[in-house]
Amino acid sequence: MKKAFALFILVTSFSYSQINLGSTVVQHTVVASNLNIPWDMAYGADGWIWFTELAGNIKRMNPTTYQIQQVFTISDVALFGFSVGLHSIVLHPDFNNTPYLYVHYANSNTNSKIVRYEYDSANNTLINPIIILGSIPAGVSHNGSRMVILNDKLFISLGDTYSTPAVAQNMNSINGKILRMNLDGSIPSDNPISGSYIWTAGHRNPQGLCFGNGKLYSSEHGTGANDEINIIEQNRNYGWPTVEGLCNTAAEVTFCNTNNVKEPIWTWSPSIAPCGVDYYQNSAIPEWDNSLLLSVLKDKRLIHLKLSADGSQITQQNTYLVNTYGRLRDVLVLPDGRVFLCTSNKDYAGSPIAVDDRIIQLRNQALSISDFEQDKTTIYPVPSDNVLYIDSKFNIGFVSIFSTDGKEVYAEKYSQTVDVSSISSGVYYLRLLDSNKKLVEQKKIVIK
Repeated sequence: MKKAFALFILVTSFSYSQINLGSTVVQHTVVASNLNIPWDMAYGADGWIWFTELAGNIKRMNPTTYQIQQVFTISDVALFGFSVGLHSIVLHPDFNNTPYLYVHYANSNTNSKIVRYEYDSANNTLINPIIILGSIPAGVSHNGSRMVILNDKLFISLGDTYSTPAVAQNMNSINGKILRMNLDGSIPSDNPISGSYIWTAGHRNPQGLCFGNGKLYSSEHGTGANDEINIIEQNRNYGWPTVEGLCNTAAEVTFCNTNNVKEPIWTWSPSIAPCGVDYYQNSAIPEWDNSLLLSVLKDKRLIHLKLSADGSQITQQNTYLVNTYGRLRDVLVLPDGRVFLCTSNKDYAGSPIAVDDRIIQLRNQALSISDFEQDKTTIYPVPSDNVLYIDSKFNIGFVSIFSTDGKEVYAEKYSQTVDVSSISSGVYYLRLLDSNKKLVEQKKIVIK
């Protein structure tokens, strides 16, 4: 017997507020309320927003109707310290065909782990848990925890566990590091240190991680000062605990020169407690194109960080929603250009109101909701024997075609015209990817 879906239908009477960017008015709207400390959000190829709640819930939200479904509750989550529990989530890039999702959570007061689940869409639940990495030392805070999948590698940011900052420089410890692993949890043969997950070292509490501009960006908590935005580069050291922020004291300069330290591209003093970060590249809000969007806890705001053309520098900072929704834990950019935020007001440092916690949607007011619907791509003719034409409103960077057994038979930069004359007859999946090779949309096609 199929398990009944657990549905929570949200009321449709929203209150709207605005951010005026000049030529663009961004409308911000609460689309979900009464949540229990949402921690991380991820967009899936299934067209839903998946998110975790600290106590162990995994839920997903339809970004058009804002309907929320309870998918699963992890039973062995340990809640302790300064908001330690279930943290980050990431979905397999080909989620519709490989329905795996990965979560990182504390399972005791001293340990956390990464677990891969399989999504059972027929019963809307998770099955077949497999521990990918099972022995990650945990602390009362500074557990980091954001995950990104790039191609076939999983990256996770881990903090120094609060009471042991020296581990960030100890290459025998995985804490205070950003790790890189294969999707089955094994160590890639091309990692910088043979037999080690370590990709970078010297991190205090990196709570944001995203990919854009061909770069991996991270946001990191400093102490009372020197919160950071970093570009994560293979085998680099980021200084903690010897270096805070830039290498600007005699001792720091010496350490930086000796230890291949990569300086941050932006810092804040006093600290603001930066959290989730995502890359925005979309014409829906042109003022934010080629930018980082950063959610902030202590200073309770959204920060827009304009990037240089090559993404190596931050050229401008703007702040929005100051003290509007309270502590902001994560930010998520959808392929259609909408932005979603989640609050963290029920955590140890928050001051929740009656409707907390919440998810907030930001969108260009000039665009109707129908403009943001997932299916904005037309492919014709289907079946096709020579040429396939693609008409998409998404910002597409690359096109690939896969057979039903997973073999890639075509991969090129985006063109509205795709020559399929050399591809054998059959059923295939056409995948549209953005400029960072993140999946935007997938469609089934027939070649005759």
